[in-house]
Amino acid sequence: MSMYAAMGLTQFLSNYPGMDVYPVRGSDLRLEGVFTFSAEWKDYGLLTDAFTLRINIPELFPKALPTVHELDGRIPRTQEYHINQDDYSLCLGSPLRLLKAISVEPTLSGFSKRCLTPYLYAVSRKLLQGGELLFGELAHGQPGALADYLNMFGLGTNIQAMRAIRYLGMKKRLANKLSCPCDCGRRLGVCTFNRRLRSFRLLAQRNWYRKAFSNFLESNLDKGCTRSFSYVEQMVREGRLNLDERE
Repeated sequence: MSMYAAMGLTQFLSNYPGMDVYPVRGSDLRLEGVFTFSAEWKDYGLLTDAFTLRINIPELFPKALPTVHELDGRIPRTQEYHINQDDYSLCLGSPLRLLKAISVEPTLSGFSKRCLTPYLYAVSRKLLQGGELLFGELAHGQPGALADYLNMFGLGTNIQAMRAIRYLGMKKRLANKLSCPCDCGRRLGVCTFNRRLRSFRLLAQRNWYRKAFSNFLESNLDKGCTRSFSYVEQMVREGRLNLDERE
């Protein structure tokens, strides 16, 4: 089966006939055109709209996330509309939450239905009626992502979530020898939390989690850190956390 067949490219183009494939260097895939959707959420009603989008699909999809840009300027390029300020891509949600959603239906149509359309539905209603974005909002950037991961892991503190992300970036046999992120006092390998963490290993490769950990660390160190992140910085300086680990 070809990479494009595994992604469900033919079905996506059938579902969204306004989109087309555009050439791009390397193994990534670019889709561009008018993305038309109809969606209905309880209490909010049916809505049909269309946006001109460019969707870049990485070779590692569905274990790496597409990036989406709106091309006609209908969506204001502000954080209020959840636009990433570094490259003006759409912020569809926390990365790990999106990977989990895609894993249920790991195709381009699954990504569109579970990740892209809910965002566009919320934005379209905001453009028409004003008010807040539907479905609640996370804080912008790394703080919002970390807060969501904390909820997904079922942990209680930022440092616990950071340790969980770090362990997901390590080989299992190494991570299992370390103290569990839940602070039960046992090794990860013998704690029931290991079963929960195991499910997240299926969503992305280890280097994805290492990059996520590094991004958390760098962004919070730049802001002066909370006490939790200061502790992580200390662990890095003492060599207890090695950001440059190789397989």
